[in-house]
Amino acid sequence: MNYLERFHKKLKRGWKGSLISVAEAREIEPNAKKYLSQLARTGQVEKVAWGWYWVPGGTSDFFDFLVRDKHFKVLQKQSAAALWNGDFIHRDRFVVAVRDNSYARALEWFASSQGWNVKIEARDFEESQYRRIQSLPVEALEETIVDCIKEWAFADAFASLFQNYKIVDWGRISKHYWERIPRSSVRVGQIMKYGTAIMRREGEDYGHGVGRVRISDDFVRRQVEEAAEQVIELG
Repeated sequence: MNYLERFHKKLKRGWKGSLISVAEAREIEPNAKKYLSQLARTGQVEKVAWGWYWVPGGTSDFFDFLVRDKHFKVLQKQSAAALWNGDFIHRDRFVVAVRDNSYARALEWFASSQGWNVKIEARDFEESQYRRIQSLPVEALEETIVDCIKEWAFADAFASLFQNYKIVDWGRISKHYWERIPRSSVRVGQIMKYGTAIMRREGEDYGHGVGRVRISDDFVRRQVEEAAEQVIELG
């Protein structure tokens, strides 16, 4: 076994199915930059972007890649909601948060080369803000609900609550009540209270006692009402 075969074997042992940077590969072998280039010419690894490669193997789709890839990333917003609410609103676009800008660029190029529709955002999740669902790193329920409201994805938010109302931590959500949704003067708390009030009238107690709630913005109010009623009807 020559030097290149030994290096390739080490790559497959620790990085199969994952992206790897030249800097990370140098921790395996000081001459990694040269060796990666040689392996790429023979198709044993794939050059993804400047300073980044993919070690092929065992990746059948985007979710499989998320599990196998060694770098920090979290499914968030509507993509996280799909896992919390049983894919209530199906989307073919995935929204992923990563910490490292260099990795973000490599992941964006790699996803595009695989035909995956992925939106990548730089975001530093704390450990308490995400969970693992079927081995996938997913934004926590409460953060997902808040993010979806701020993205105007009210049905995603209410469906996630509807499916998980017995375990939701209202205290974590209420910390964001003062935040406004973009392009509006309406706050997260108003939408949460108004939406849950509509769903409560249908017989479910969401453990979220509120008084009279009013949304003066007619357009936002109609959007919230339609989303809540959609969840009630299809949930």
